[in-house]
Amino acid sequence: MPRIRIERKEATRLSILRAARTVFVSKGFHEATTHDVAREAGLSVGSIYTYFRSKDDLIRESILAANKDETDAVLRDVRSSGTVREKMARAIAGWYAYTLEEPGVPAFLAEAWAVASRKPLIRDLVARRRERIVTVAMVILQEGVADGELTPNLDVDAAARAVAALLDGVILESIESGASPPQMDIERRVLLLLGPEIAPVVRRGNDPSA
Repeated sequence: MPRIRIERKEATRLSILRAARTVFVSKGFHEATTHDVAREAGLSVGSIYTYFRSKDDLIRESILAANKDETDAVLRDVRSSGTVREKMARAIAGWYAYTLEEPGVPAFLAEAWAVASRKPLIRDLVARRRERIVTVAMVILQEGVADGELTPNLDVDAAARAVAALLDGVILESIESGASPPQMDIERRVLLLLGPEIAPVVRRGNDPSA
């Protein structure tokens, strides 16, 4: 298959997924139909089924795409060198840009959470999303322990899961209040959550004489 045709098919597929997310946010997974998605994407219903077998398949792929986009945003600058605080700040910046600033993402995640208890497929995808965020946090914290920036007895798994839970709480807060808290405020919350394990590192990073 010619490269241009492959790229065009992938572009159409991504366009359908963006349209699906918009429709799922506005109508919910249950009420939304493939006709709604086709209308939003400017395509025929038959075109939708060329790329996705069913509405459930479209829901699944929409969540997977959102998961990947969020993880990519978080990881974009994390691999660069720096202190634990700097790496965490870059990870939060990527997460903030995609999850809170990208239109419709908080509402899309809230819709997925709302139906997760009733739909095992969605519950699995939501759990996989959380594990991706936990993994990123674990990598940052493990590197901090290995570099001597964090205490060696830090429970990395528990700390990483606490960070992931905090970030999910911020998503709900932004929906409830109608506005996202400042990015710096989220960074402060994470540092407060990690407490004495990371606070000495923060002080050393800010004060060369410490």
